Amino acid sequence: MKQILSEEFRRMQKLAGILTEAEETEQKPADDTGKGLVNINASPDQVLAAAAKIPQSILQAGKTDGDPTDEEITILDGSAIAKDLVPMQSEIGSAQSLDDQIMDKYGNLDNTLNDKRVSSAGGKFPILTFGGKYIIDGHHRWSQFMATNPTATVDIADIKSPNVKTPTEAINLAHIILFALYGKSPTKPFKGENLIGMGADKIKDYVRKNIVDSALQKLAKAKKIANPDKELAAEFYAKNLSGLKGGQYSRIVMPQPADAGDEQNQLTKTPPLAADGSINYINPKQTDVKKPVSENINIIKVVNEALAKFRKK
Repeated sequence: MKQILSEEFRRMQKLAGILTEAEETEQKPADDTGKGLVNINASPDQVLAAAAKIPQSILQAGKTDGDPTDEEITILDGSAIAKDLVPMQSEIGSAQSLDDQIMDKYGNLDNTLNDKRVSSAGGKFPILTFGGKYIIDGHHRWSQFMATNPTATVDIADIKSPNVKTPTEAINLAHIILFALYGKSPTKPFKGENLIGMGADKIKDYVRKNIVDSALQKLAKAKKIANPDKELAAEFYAKNLSGLKGGQYSRIVMPQPADAGDEQNQLTKTPPLAADGSINYINPKQTDVKKPVSENINIIKVVNEALAKFRKK
């Protein structure tokens, strides 16, 4: 019996030693000298390609990468004048923008005339921005205000993090958050004709062909046009949209939070893992993934208590 207890005692001593050594090791940051698996400063297409190959465990290792607070992210509610916002996307599809206004669809003509938000799939959300003005997601919602009410005040959700300094980095951050949370960041093309760069004459023809009577009545009631006349509406929309400028990136590299899986908030509220610094967007590496120190604490405590009992026997 004594021999069995002695052998058990040695096994438990060895286990305690292993766990204690692991505990001490995990408190030290890994000595990483290699490059990260994705570069937040790269172009969005490069980030999309790289992030798609990174396991979620690495992209969620921001708290165990040596600095648990350098990647804390916040998304704050705010507001801005629609015409003061700066698009980062180079395409605005008429079927997802102007059609909602001139065809009086989804209540969005009423929204641009009377509200701070327009409807999109899943609800009415703020426009996701960086720096209070650069549009990261919500270009088609923004463009509807630019079409009908460019001086309107619109709701925005502004994303920020200490190590994100440019709107391109903010686009990349949005992609990495989505990969970390949902394992994907899908993109999609625009629908219809591109309103960016569309000439005044073409806009007039488009409006004349597609505008409905209810839209004409609402525009006249809101004093956007003198009376419900197609020609006046065509002039109105051509004036507002013929000089619409786009950004440097195609829609096919821009984040689509709802399609990734964030239907409820569409990245307009701070996800918990983003708020606590877990999103590992600064040079993420495999060695950033470590078991939290706290996981060993209770095990070591139980083993040491058992060892103490053996010593008394």
